[in-house]
Amino acid sequence: MAEHNVPAANGRTGQNYSTRELRFLLIEDDPDQAELMTAVLSDHFPRSTIAHVTSGAEFDRLDLKTFHLAICDLHLPDCTGLELLEKVRSQSELGVIMVTGERFGQVAAQAIRAGAIDYLVKHGDYINVVPVVIEKALAMMEIRAVNQRLEKELLERNSELERLNEQLREMAANDPLTGLYNRRHFEELLKQLFSEAVRYGTDLTCMMMDLDRFKQVNDTFGHPMGDRVLSVTADVLRRVLRQSDLPARYGGDEFVALLPRTTPDEARASARRIVTEFKQILGSRVPQAKGVTLSIGLASLERGQPPTADALVRLADQALYLAKAGGKDRIMVINPEEVGSQAV
Repeated sequence: MAEHNVPAANGRTGQNYSTRELRFLLIEDDPDQAELMTAVLSDHFPRSTIAHVTSGAEFDRLDLKTFHLAICDLHLPDCTGLELLEKVRSQSELGVIMVTGERFGQVAAQAIRAGAIDYLVKHGDYINVVPVVIEKALAMMEIRAVNQRLEKELLERNSELERLNEQLREMAANDPLTGLYNRRHFEELLKQLFSEAVRYGTDLTCMMMDLDRFKQVNDTFGHPMGDRVLSVTADVLRRVLRQSDLPARYGGDEFVALLPRTTPDEARASARRIVTEFKQILGSRVPQAKGVTLSIGLASLERGQPPTADALVRLADQALYLAKAGGKDRIMVINPEEVGSQAV
């Protein structure tokens, strides 16, 4: 590989590029053409350096990332310029100007399709347009680099914006203490699940839950202890309920859950498991609150009753009231048609 340090300028400069320390790669096996091209580059880009190779073998030893632009002959002793162009595309973002003596449009089109940034034909006084073509290629590469940087920044900003939006959505939908859905988001999903149950004729059960003697824990041990009890309750609901179920903190020490495709008997079994798990886990994690229990009220959508989503929740809340009034620490199921109740 021959390397030529470009001499001082003689007054003719490439606009916007004459003062830059550019590094060109010239791939040319014809010594006369190489000398001519080197002279033109030296004349128009005086602060630049030119690395000259004559074959694909010499090319393979180069670090392409060190160059700003390559000028490549189409025909070389051991390969074609198109083959080198393919290597360039696989290794770097280096722009390549293809040069050849063949005056066929399809050759130029083939080179451009393969990734060449421009194309020169060795004919007539073509050498005079070399600086203009190089300046245009350098400008195109700078524009490409700016666009790529802007696209990357845009993707990063969009990704960060999406992350922040997701965080805001979670903050708007979730209770910060328990991590469960809050009441507002629960009520949004309630209407959706109720409509789906009515449309497809599937079961839907609402489970209202309230912590018995919770106020005593807050009054005796303070709110941090009460927060631990609330967190335990949320953990139990996550452990016992299915992934398709929808537990939420309804407010204060009251919780609610929607159980899609769940019959009253199935919901009653889930409620029993919740009560059992709650007593066990609360006793191990917060022994000071061992007197706290759960009362649960259940109501299910049956044969079109109750008629609305809000009515279903009110019915479950009525069942919860009956459980609390009946002595606490119990599960009550209310029939939407008879508006009766039974302890389980």
